[in-house]
Amino acid sequence: MIQCVIFDLSEVLIAGLLGVERDLSGRIGVPEDEILPCFDGHQFEQLLLGNISEDVYLKHVITRGQWSISRAALKSAIRRNFHHEIPGTLDIVMDLASNYQLALLSDHAREWISYICSIHSFVSVFDHALFSFDLGGIKSERATFVRALDAIALPAADCLFVDDNAANVAVAESVGLAGIHFTSAVQLARVLAARGVKGSF
Repeated sequence: MIQCVIFDLSEVLIAGLLGVERDLSGRIGVPEDEILPCFDGHQFEQLLLGNISEDVYLKHVITRGQWSISRAALKSAIRRNFHHEIPGTLDIVMDLASNYQLALLSDHAREWISYICSIHSFVSVFDHALFSFDLGGIKSERATFVRALDAIALPAADCLFVDDNAANVAVAESVGLAGIHFTSAVQLARVLAARGVKGSF
């Protein structure tokens, strides 16, 4: 029986980096499709694990892309993106909160989470907030889900995991979690209802 619903954060509840390319493209004179790849890679993983600071990471991104932008301006663009909520998902979260434990499980940067918590009050609704920099792993690794379940103190069979990344869902399922590959709030509500999760959706 499901006792806890575990949500990814970026692209499920709020925007992450996806979308920042629209803000940056005109300012730095780079096509949108060339921007996000500059954020990816080993240095990004090190940021998510808390091994390097946001400043060190963004210096790497700017150098890699050969962009004409200051770190301060890039920080601001990223933070503006975090203000965008994914339509409908927070309504589902609030609906679930009366019947289930809720957990956040996110690959994220420490500095970004600090900012997100300062602008989004919904974070306090979650019983558990679990981040890559605290868990010492990211969601592409089975061990990360094992550590998350230890923190939640429930067996995998009692939890449901929601993520927009199908690969993350597959890893979660490999440790016994039931998973939902999120595409929209409408789709999520339909799948939750089909699985017998209690709510007014």
